[in-house]
Order: sequence, then C-alpha cells, then structure tokens
Amino acid sequence: MAKSLPQDVQVAIVGGGIVGCATAYHLAKAGWSVALYERKKLTSGTTWHAAGLVSETQGVPVMTALAKYGLDLMEALEDETGQNTGFKRNGSMTLALTDARMEELRRKVDYAHGCGVRAEEISVGEALERWPLLSAHDAKGAFWFPGDGYTNPIDTAMALAKGGRMNGAQIFEDTKVERVVIEGGRAIGVETAQGLVRAEHVVNATGMWAREFGLAHGVQIPLHYTNHYYVVTDPIEGVTGDLPVLRVMDEYAYYKEDAGKLLIGCSEPNATPWLPEGGLPEAFEFDELPCDEEHLYPVLEAAMARVPALAESGIRKFFNGPECFTPDAKHYLGPVTDVKGLWVAAGFNSTGIQNGPGAGKALAEWIMAGHMTVDLTDVDSRRIVPGLNARSYTAAKAAETLGHAYAMHWPYLRKTEARGLRRTPYYGHLKAAGAQFGSANGWERPLCYGCEMTDGFGREPWFDDWKAEHEALRNDLGMIDLTFGRFIVDGSEAEAQMQRICGANMAVDPGALVYTHMFNEQGGIEADVTVARLSGTRFMVMSSAGAEPQTESWLKTQLEGSGVSVVNVTSAEATLAVMGPRSREFLQVLTDADLSNGVFPFASFQELHVGHCPVRVQRITYVGEQGWELHVPAEFAQAVFETVMAAEGAPRLCGGMAVDSCRIEKGFRHWGHDIGPFDSPVESGLAFACDFTTEFTGKAAIEANQAEGAASRLMCFRLDDPEALVFGKEPILRDGELVGRLTSASYGWTVGGAVAMGYAARPQGAALKELELGNYQIVVAGKPVKATASLRALYDPGNARMRS
Repeated sequence: MAKSLPQDVQVAIVGGGIVGCATAYHLAKAGWSVALYERKKLTSGTTWHAAGLVSETQGVPVMTALAKYGLDLMEALEDETGQNTGFKRNGSMTLALTDARMEELRRKVDYAHGCGVRAEEISVGEALERWPLLSAHDAKGAFWFPGDGYTNPIDTAMALAKGGRMNGAQIFEDTKVERVVIEGGRAIGVETAQGLVRAEHVVNATGMWAREFGLAHGVQIPLHYTNHYYVVTDPIEGVTGDLPVLRVMDEYAYYKEDAGKLLIGCSEPNATPWLPEGGLPEAFEFDELPCDEEHLYPVLEAAMARVPALAESGIRKFFNGPECFTPDAKHYLGPVTDVKGLWVAAGFNSTGIQNGPGAGKALAEWIMAGHMTVDLTDVDSRRIVPGLNARSYTAAKAAETLGHAYAMHWPYLRKTEARGLRRTPYYGHLKAAGAQFGSANGWERPLCYGCEMTDGFGREPWFDDWKAEHEALRNDLGMIDLTFGRFIVDGSEAEAQMQRICGANMAVDPGALVYTHMFNEQGGIEADVTVARLSGTRFMVMSSAGAEPQTESWLKTQLEGSGVSVVNVTSAEATLAVMGPRSREFLQVLTDADLSNGVFPFASFQELHVGHCPVRVQRITYVGEQGWELHVPAEFAQAVFETVMAAEGAPRLCGGMAVDSCRIEKGFRHWGHDIGPFDSPVESGLAFACDFTTEFTGKAAIEANQAEGAASRLMCFRLDDPEALVFGKEPILRDGELVGRLTSASYGWTVGGAVAMGYAARPQGAALKELELGNYQIVVAGKPVKATASLRALYDPGNARMRS
C-alpha cells in the first residue's frame, strides 16, 4: 500500500539525487519538517552513474570550505546511520606534462594553501611511488592532494537519505510532482497524483530536469545535459584499494581504482551535448546513452601509453550517461527571482557528488535563516540572465563547459561558444577597430585593442596594447565602451524608499550622482551602485554589467509592496566613458555646455547634446581620472560614437583590461570580487560612503562592526618585483604568516608592478594603521614575492586628479 503524503510540511524537495537527499538531511537534522519527492527511485537520473571522485579544492574559497565539510561528512555518515558510503580518502595526484600546466598547478597549490587545504608539488619519482603502473617519462612534475578521494555515489546518497529519515524527513519514491502550486507569486506547495501538499518552501533539485521543471513555472534555469563517458577495465594486477585518484589533464583523463579494476573517465575537449528528440524521455531512470567508442578513442589511446598495463587488459564496460552543465561552469543554489518560496539546487557540472553534501547544508541553512550563512555569491541562482535559456544556447555552452574542465585554465581565458548575443550599438565600430572581445552575462565587451589576445601566465605580446591603453587613460585621453545594468526607480515614495535601502544620503537634488551601497540586515554589501536623481520621484540606479541580475533581484525584493516601481532599462541606453586629463578640453568642443568645475562639478550630471544628439553626461570615473560618461539613448548611440571619433584629437579606444588595471591602482572596489554580501563597509574601507545620520537597512550591524573593529581589512598591494604577475586568489603573507588572499589583481603600469587588493586579517587590538607596518609577501606559483601594502589607494589617494 502506498504511503500517504503529508498534508503540509515546511519544505518540499523535488528530486531524490544526492543534492536533494543532502538538503533533506540537513533540514531534518535541524528539526524542520521536510518531504522529498522522487519521480522514480532515489539516485536515478545522474547520481547513480557518477564516478564518485571527491576533491577538497574548488574554484572559490567558500565552495572549497563546503567541499571539505562534505568529505568529512562522508567519512562520518556510516557511524551515524549504519549505511556504508564507500568513501576512501586515498588522495589524488595530478600529472603535469607541460610547463604551462606546471605553472597552473603551482598556482592551484598556492590557492589551496590559502584555503587551508593540504597540497604539494612532488617529483616524478614520488609520483611513480604512489602510482607504480604509471608511465611518466614525459612528465614535468606532479602534484599531490592528500585530502581527496572517492566515494560510492549511490551509497552516499542513500546514507544521507537514511540520516534524513532518522531525523523525521519523509521520502517518497515513485511520486512525481506534477507542478508547484503558486498563488500570488509565491510557491505554496506541490501537487502530485495524490493531491496537494502545502509547503512554505519548495526546492527544485531535479538535476537534469531542472531547466524544464523551471520553465513549467515561468523560471529560467539554464543548463543542459551532455554525453559523459568512462570505461571500466578488466581486473589489473597492481591496481590495489589504496591507489590514489590520478588525473592527467593534458590528456583529458582521470583514473580511479574500482575493485581491482580501473575506471577511466574523460573530459574531452570535443564534448557533445545529448539532444533527445522531444526532450527528456518520461521513462528515463537508470538509463545509459549510446556509447560512441570512436569518440573515446583519442583519450583511450593516450591512456594505454600512460598506463601500459592497459594494453594487456580488456575493457569490461563502455559507459555513457548524461551529466548536467551550466554556461558559466557554476551550479545554481538559492532562491529563484520570479517565484517567492521556490528554490533551486541544480547544474553541478559533474561535481554533484563532491559538492552535493555541502551545497545541501548551505541551502538548508539559507532557507532556515532567511539569508545566506556563507558567501554563495558565485553560485547564487539570482545571477541568471533573463533570455539566455534557449535550448540551442544551453546545449552549446554545456558541451563547452565539459570540454574546458581539463583544458588549461588560463588567466584571461575567452570562451568561444554562443558568443555575440548581447552587443552594444558600438559593437561593429569596435570590432573594426581591432577590439578583442570577452563576454560577461552574454555582453560582448572589449578587453583590449590590437593584436590577438594569446593565452599564457607571462607577459604576452598584447600586453603592449594594454599598456598603451592604460597610459592613454592616465596621461592623455581614452574612451571605453561601458555596459551597465540600469534600473528606473519611480514613485512618490521613491526618495524615502531609496533612503531606506541605500547607505548614502539620497535626499539630493535632481542632477546629483550618488555612489552608494545597499546592505543586508547583517551589514553585508548586496549592491554597489551609482544613482542619478532624475527628478523628485525618479532615480536611475546603475550597476556593473556582471551584477545586473543580482541588483535587479535585490531592488525588487526590497521595494516590493512599497508603491515604488522598478523597471530594468539596461537596453535603453549605451555608454561611452571619455576619460583622461584631456577629457574636459576635448569634450568642450563637442558641446555648448560649460564643463568647468564650478558649473559641472564631480558627482553630477547634465542633459546635454553631443553633436546633434541628446546625451546624459555624468561626471564620474572608474579609472581615477578626470572624465565624463556619455549615457546615450540606444538609437543615437552610433551617431555619438562617430561624432566623438571624427573630432580632432579623438581618444584612444581602451578596453576592460586597462579599466581594471587603472581601477585597482586607484583602489576602486568591484562587487563580486572585492565586496559582496559578507563584506561590511568597515572591512572593505567603504564606510565613507555611508551617511549615519540617516536610517538604512544594515545600519545597526555596520555601527556594531565599527565599534568592535573589523577582523580584517581590504588593502591595496603592489608587488616589488616588476616581473611577477598575479591574477587573484593568491595567498597574502604578513611576517611569514598567512593572513588572507587576493580578491582582484592586475598590472599597475603607472606604479610599476603587479597590483592587487585583498583582505588581511587584523590582529586583536591592533590599530588600523598598524596593518601597513608588517612585511608583506604574495605567493606567486610557490614563491613568496615581497609586496608593499597600503590602506589607501596606490595612485592619487587624495582623489585630486578625478576632481580636477
């Protein structure tokens, strides 16, 4: 007899893979009522066929911490539940076949150390001792990660499910959720064949079904499924239970011991999407996909040379199963923006086994607390860009993501699939001028102009172009195609509501620009924006292009029910930033307005004409020089560009690389890198932008942080060795002790060395100024490099140039 469903629960989870089971486990352990619904059997879909590799080191620090937690939990689950997980902490080893891969992995080891993960470079001889079957005659070196290992995916998920049941979670197999019931824009429960189950929260943990499940409820979750291959050999002498996981990324392969056999998996560069006719089959459960052995041949051929014993061994199993991948190689975790009470945990990019337990914990805590308990900005589901969800797009990007998994992770890597989707009106002009484009949230954005951007960890030929653009902005005149997220906040209560959600004083006159932040109740920075007061009831809020979806979500959430409207007008305008010490002299010729300081001061804007075209001209800068932003109605944008470039003494076109190097020299923060929901303005040095005579969200927490003193402080760094290059996340040492990691990095062409920002721990009781007194070093590819540290900007700390 089928088990009857509950009438109501606090949380309904849809999907019984490892992530759904982990979420149920953590909610139930905290005493919440939770029911999990699986359309077929637990682990069906993708969990059951995963290879089970688990690694501590993930791409961002918080995910590394959650992965470490997950591995520890796997180790403890058997004692807690009586269910063996098959977890082994045998370590993992990565072989490097090129100098470039050695550099990449040395930097990975640095990053691991900064996150408290054990890792080390070892010799080829030591690699052979750990993996005797290996042929390593062509290897440059190897790297050892002793905390890694592997687990049995089915047993681990079942242990989590059992642990959840032991704490009151209800789990229903063969129970399909037909739909999420939504009333008034809020999820109120789920409907199955047995009827409605009311719930305060619903979690979409449906794995490869997450995109379609989301679309059925008006929610975009861009992911797709790819063909993902591995083979299992016959038993091989010498393959013992203590053999570590081996990765040979230069050959796109990994090797795992499997009961005396070898499981050989691949992340091949020519990965392919799975494109089932008519969508995912309704009956799909523990299914395999057809295996294209010819597709596998290049990887297997290299494997037989790498492990000669394979030549004498048969292949017991060729396997192909679907795996889900996202366009940006990061999973989705958190609330969806369009339906309150609906959450998502999906798109784990073939890392669901290692990241699932930690993700389940983080999501459960977020649901229970009503806010993030750890910084999940990088995987926050609210980053999804509306419109980028076509099946053709997600399929192409998913295959690319899998194909890049074992490719070189270059510092300025530009992906190639599904490009050119969002273009400013200037795109054609910029391309003709030699722009080398990157992509952010689908926008094509010039990085620099001139020769092709080659990949490497050293000084590439295009650095000369970058330097010239940087120097044009600093010493002469440059122009930048800037893309902003733009939102109109409108209504009779707009000023009062903006004052409530912004830290700066918003009671300013029309024509004023205000740099401000929006805070959560804990004092963390949810948005970093510039606001133009257009009229008594109307504000224009501008965010970075990369933060557009999150800023829109935050604005709409905070202003809901206030009588104030929020409208995304990002596509209505395009922006050219004319920057440099010659900017006033140059622009003065193109407009009849007086651009002098007395008439057009810093942090103000005017509605003017440039040539024949209407332009909102804003006096503000992100590069630290005198300059104006030209915000142009989209239909006039090309005409304005042509007017500017046809004028005598026209500016040099400059890309994002020069903007970044200038802004880091100037100490200007970037949301998502230097600041975010877990960084207070006290720690990040941005308290100057708060007006504490006003009342705003997060004020009490920020004042408490000021009173107790920040535990760490964002600082500016310049490496003393001009040849050293940093790219972000490198460890910061003070007097030989690890005190933090870099958040942003570039090369400071003006100050003569690599520049960066990063948080350094503040010793208990130490005065803020004392932080500059230590002997600082930044670890670069295993070598500590002496650095100068400053609480103030490395360039023009008094802001004289941008206000000139």
